[in-house]
Amino acid sequence: MKNIIFTLLLTLSINIFAQDELSTFKLHDIDGNGVEVIDIEKGLIFKGHKNAVFLIMFGHKCPPCIEEIPTLIDLTNRYKDRLTIVALEVQGYSSEEIKGFRKEYGINYTLISGKENSNFVGHIAQRAGWKGAIPMLIAIDKKGEVQLIHEGAIKSSKIDELINKLNQ
Repeated sequence: MKNIIFTLLLTLSINIFAQDELSTFKLHDIDGNGVEVIDIEKGLIFKGHKNAVFLIMFGHKCPPCIEEIPTLIDLTNRYKDRLTIVALEVQGYSSEEIKGFRKEYGINYTLISGKENSNFVGHIAQRAGWKGAIPMLIAIDKKGEVQLIHEGAIKSSKIDELINKLNQ
């Protein structure tokens, strides 16, 4: 009996301890490149990226999402050493379908299929309180801490200020 109780207590303590550990997500962009994301208390660390990150939730049929593509392309060009843009398509396109979308719009930033990474989409939804409105921007500073969650298209008038803040 003591062995059973000891085993139950040990199992329970291991499960409680495991919940305190960081979650790690191994995503793949549409070209098959690995994108490792580590969940931290105040945000997300995109392993291998030393600069700020814009995590964008978007859809291939969303007019405001499509309208902001030129702004995101411009930001990628202007801030290539200070900003990484990772866009997560959440309206059900596969990586192959997103490749055609990328070509059609000339996209130069990282694209990830939410359909193929649904566990990460669900995690973001829970952590950010996201209810599905797109586009949605999660601005993450270079330490991995979320500094802004914004639903709707981004306005270029405040972008420079935000990127400077994220890279401090």
